[in-house]
Amino acid sequence: MKVLLFTHSQDIDGMGCAVLGHYAFSEITVVPTKTFEITSNVKAYIDDNCIADYDRVFVTDLCIKEPVLKEIDENEILKSKIIVLDHHKTEIEEGNDKYEFVHITVEKDGKKESGTSLFYKYLLENNYLEATTILDELVEWTREYDVWDWKRENNEKARYLHILFELLGYEKYVEIMSRKVRTKKHLTFEEDEMNLINDFLKKVEEDIQSCLKDMRVISLYIQNEEYKVGYLKCPYKYRNDVNEIAIKNGYDIDMVGMIVAEVGSVSYRQVKNVDVSIVATYFGGKGHFSAASNPLTNEKFLKMLEENEMEK
Repeated sequence: MKVLLFTHSQDIDGMGCAVLGHYAFSEITVVPTKTFEITSNVKAYIDDNCIADYDRVFVTDLCIKEPVLKEIDENEILKSKIIVLDHHKTEIEEGNDKYEFVHITVEKDGKKESGTSLFYKYLLENNYLEATTILDELVEWTREYDVWDWKRENNEKARYLHILFELLGYEKYVEIMSRKVRTKKHLTFEEDEMNLINDFLKKVEEDIQSCLKDMRVISLYIQNEEYKVGYLKCPYKYRNDVNEIAIKNGYDIDMVGMIVAEVGSVSYRQVKNVDVSIVATYFGGKGHFSAASNPLTNEKFLKMLEENEMEK
């Protein structure tokens, strides 16, 4: 079977799906895709008919948007070969799960899902692969990190996966993890990998403290609620660490909004127990209760930023 996989390129959850895809299928083309480019990427493959070359098309950790969803639904061939597996609650709120080829599961049996965990379950249930201990570990650690369960489980190894991904890039990360799952019984880290991880951990707080010095707090009023957002510029690799340091330093904000020019998005993370996806969605984005993002090019967002610059 010839497989095409569109998956999120910007975190270990999307790339965990890539590792599983390479493990399960001998003929697979992976299209790493940024958060807000999935619809245009899928549309391009449909328009030039490249999609006809594949027997099965997966979209993981992302969801196609309208009007391409409707276009697929009205084409029996496309509808029969495309499967979307996502876990973002904002896609349900938008109604994108009304199509039979779209499967969005945020939580099941009291456990939050991730793109990797959903893809793994699909592959197991359809006999595309058999479970192994190291695959179980990779999937669970990826899931824990992506939905923030790693903190409750006190699983630093899940965070180590993220750090390696940020330092190595998605291509090298997929290559290394693909080799590990084929050659090892358990998921472990080599000495050189631990050296990279430890260097990152030593540097992260110093760098983030520098970013926080220039943070600008903006009050947003959405659905009759006030949200105090600390907007700042920082490297994308620190997006899951900034809020922890903001909490530790006692900043009186609801969330951090990290303006990351290198990926063209604004990433939101909780400081207090608020739904950050409300702010992201307001600016044309998507996400989860504790982590979300919106495009940096969103007109409403740029206007808000400009107005607050003028007031400064």
